[in-house]
Amino acid sequence: MAIVPRRRRGASLAGTVLLAAVALVAGSTPALAKSSAAHHTAKPPKLAIVGKGVFWECPARTTSILVAVNQLDLHPRQVLNVNFVVKNNGPTACNYVAPYAGAAPGPTTASLQVGPCGSMGFEILNARHKDVWPGVVTFNCPALGFAQLQPGAAVVGTGSWDQSHPTGTTRMPAGSYTLVVGGHFSFPLKLEAH
Repeated sequence: MAIVPRRRRGASLAGTVLLAAVALVAGSTPALAKSSAAHHTAKPPKLAIVGKGVFWECPARTTSILVAVNQLDLHPRQVLNVNFVVKNNGPTACNYVAPYAGAAPGPTTASLQVGPCGSMGFEILNARHKDVWPGVVTFNCPALGFAQLQPGAAVVGTGSWDQSHPTGTTRMPAGSYTLVVGGHFSFPLKLEAH
């Protein structure tokens, strides 16, 4: 798994994600740092991770996924943004789930989301590894259907979390959390008191 280096002073997260997405779609990762087990110094957490993973019916062996966040330390009223790019590196098309663009049945939308009703899910775990968002809350999701990811094609999606409790009435308590996107990609989060 390759990891995108932390953004440099003056560089925007959008620029870093764009560079990594271009490398992902081009099928190479020259601008991405390789993780090394031999390197023992502690590195700051990364804002973007690239790796292989299952994306609905797209198998891990041929599917590259980039997941990026805008920040890892959140002060009150700040929003965590989550973005993903998925590329099919295989020789055949594979299916993924997307919301319908209009009434079902019909074409699926190209606007993908990350979240409980999205094409890729995410959850927030507390220090005891308990799912605290979205938790066990019922969601009214739009109609979803299969779309095809053609060989060499990529799709993108976005989502956000406003630090709210699953009930939506209060902010989660300050402390350390873990964001898990698509079941594989983990980011350490810290909710600040002020």
